[in-house]
Amino acid sequence: MLKKYTDHYSEIWKSCSEHFPGFSKRYNSVEKRQKEEVLDQFLKSVKSFRKQRIRNKLFQSDDSKVFILKTRGFLRDGLDFDNDQLELMFSDDMVALTKEFVQQAREFDAELSFPDIFQACRNVWIMNGLQFILGLKMELTPSILAYSLLYPYTDNMIDDPEISGFEKMIFSSRFRDRLSGIKLEPENKTERAIYRLVEMIENQYSRVNYPEVFESLLGIHEAQTNSLKLIYEKLTETEILKICIEKGSASVLTDGFLVAGKLSESQQYFLSGFGAYLQLLDDIQDVEEDSQAGLKTVFSGGIVENSLDSRLNKTYWFGEKVMENLDFFDGQHIDLFKSLMRKSMDLFIIEAIAQNPETYSRKYIANVEECSPFHFSYIRKRKEQFAPYNGFLLTAIEEIAADNFRKKKPELVSNE
Repeated sequence: MLKKYTDHYSEIWKSCSEHFPGFSKRYNSVEKRQKEEVLDQFLKSVKSFRKQRIRNKLFQSDDSKVFILKTRGFLRDGLDFDNDQLELMFSDDMVALTKEFVQQAREFDAELSFPDIFQACRNVWIMNGLQFILGLKMELTPSILAYSLLYPYTDNMIDDPEISGFEKMIFSSRFRDRLSGIKLEPENKTERAIYRLVEMIENQYSRVNYPEVFESLLGIHEAQTNSLKLIYEKLTETEILKICIEKGSASVLTDGFLVAGKLSESQQYFLSGFGAYLQLLDDIQDVEEDSQAGLKTVFSGGIVENSLDSRLNKTYWFGEKVMENLDFFDGQHIDLFKSLMRKSMDLFIIEAIAQNPETYSRKYIANVEECSPFHFSYIRKRKEQFAPYNGFLLTAIEEIAADNFRKKKPELVSNE
């Protein structure tokens, strides 16, 4: 199943237009300066909020509401999100679910750091978005909690330089066995936590009645294992493209199965493409970091001798083709969700180009900058505030979630 989608979407990407992206708006210098002033004021609010938190000031609900209102105002006046989009982004359900996830994550393991929890939280938001377009109640299910927490544990294990490559191979093999349904005794604290998370998924979804859930979990595990070739093997451009698309497709397809249990063929088709698109955007954002690490992607690894202009254009139009397939879903406000995703992705791409100017031609950068609400020089000066995947909506929710994280220090739940 995954190979079919990988091959299909790889061919779609290769066939996509190399024409300049169809960004919705252009800004002159006066408009940019006005929006930069709006952003400066918002960043002062963020700084003030953080200082108060560092001083251990306990916040009331009104403090959070004021901060969210300021964030909404910036997104409206600085980035031109409309009121309907903002209502979706800042719904009471989304804020409440974020706080609930932080609390439950800490109850699962009080030793989890906030960066680990916030990394997991981003996947929760993706899965909540899938609940929205699938017409399901937006809620924090055991499977959403468990799957979102799995990868801070496994990523930390794989990234730990103190753990040998051989030990990592053994861990990966045992993790695969556990995902396959084999009952194993954990050999260390990390395995104990991971196996408990897998059990949470099993308790919600029977392996007999929902085999696709567990097939998808094995699929993302195999895709991540396969992606190691991007570092260690010599590959053709087509092989690199397929590995990247496979990893992204598998990730969001798993999100979908864990949210719904079962998916139609058309829904699987869209989710695979959406995951591929998100992975390609991730690779655009991380091109410099990936290149330095020797990680080969469509955009890095010394494969492309010229600028990345045409490859970014193809990715933009690839995303447009993928988003057309949202019509397969039965949830409410699909057009609103589509417009929000298009707006967010456009800003993401513009930001990535601003932060990696050496990888694009001067003419291309100038053309993209016309579509940016801020001067690129301004963005680069504030690079820390434009961190990958940490946009301004995330900044607001991160601050409030961090406050919730600090307020409660639960006892570590027994791992027995």
